[in-house]
Amino acid sequence: MTFTWPAVLWTLAVLPLMAWSVLAARRRQRVAESRLADAPLLARVAGTADPRRRWPVVLYLTALPLLLVGAARPVATIPLPVNRAALVIAIDTSQSMMADDVKPTRLDAAKAGALTLVRALPRSLQVGLVAFSDVGTVLVTPTTDRQLFAEAMDRLKPQQSTAVGSAVVEGLAILPERRAFLGERLTRLRTQGAPDPFAVPPPPAGPVPDVRDLPPAAIVLFSDGVTNAGIDPRVPTSLATEARVKVYAFGIGQPAGAVMPFGGNMVFVPFDAGSLQAVAQQTGGEYFAVVDEESVRRVARQLGRAFGWERRKTEISAVLAGAAALIMATGAALSLLWFRRVP
Repeated sequence: MTFTWPAVLWTLAVLPLMAWSVLAARRRQRVAESRLADAPLLARVAGTADPRRRWPVVLYLTALPLLLVGAARPVATIPLPVNRAALVIAIDTSQSMMADDVKPTRLDAAKAGALTLVRALPRSLQVGLVAFSDVGTVLVTPTTDRQLFAEAMDRLKPQQSTAVGSAVVEGLAILPERRAFLGERLTRLRTQGAPDPFAVPPPPAGPVPDVRDLPPAAIVLFSDGVTNAGIDPRVPTSLATEARVKVYAFGIGQPAGAVMPFGGNMVFVPFDAGSLQAVAQQTGGEYFAVVDEESVRRVARQLGRAFGWERRKTEISAVLAGAAALIMATGAALSLLWFRRVP
């Protein structure tokens, strides 16, 4: 905790003096009472001291340090609910995703897992969709419109090759503030994998965001992991790590691979978990070998905890003042109830 006006904290030195003055006043009162009569007679005339009399004063003395600390304008890093967080789901739509070693097909299993994940996430979390085969294609920029996401998912069709690196690049490009933060480095990667390099927009003008101010973000890949086109995934994942974007990966396929018809022939379709594991590990994310409801919900819980709250430096003077006011109001109410006066 830090303080905007730390010099005000010196006023806390008056608290021991005030406590001493209260005790001294109580001692003077006892001395005055003892002069009226002997102790046995005084006890019969005045009765014993009511212990409730101490509570209003104790409450007021408790509230005073809260007011003094609040006057110093303390600033604390506390978790606050946010709606700036965003998630990009990237679906592999290469021909190999039509293999049926995961029923009914790898692509259908990926779509079902992605929809399950989105339904389990907080409604306030923005979700985008990227399809990738030869290149990554943005289908939905991050939005809270779940119906728009589901409709885009229905339109996914198998394409050609697999470019995991391009999926990460396009995911970074649509996550909030990442394009401005990564600048020309991200633009160059997008140009390398784009069919029309001149169509890639330049990074936005203006100051570069501070990495500490970047909103929470992540990319979730659903793929069989066999990268045979596009950018080397290690390059964009290093940018993702720098931009505080974790990549979670679901491997869609069996370790032994599958055989499927293609172009009138039966071809072997491999499954490469290693590349997906490397991407997730490099960014601090996690890899899941099986797309089942439990593993999907596990990721949803992790993302919900990470994205539902954001730690920010916030002045808490109002909180301390409110607590002090509540304590003083309680002391005043007790004093009025018991003694018909306010201390």
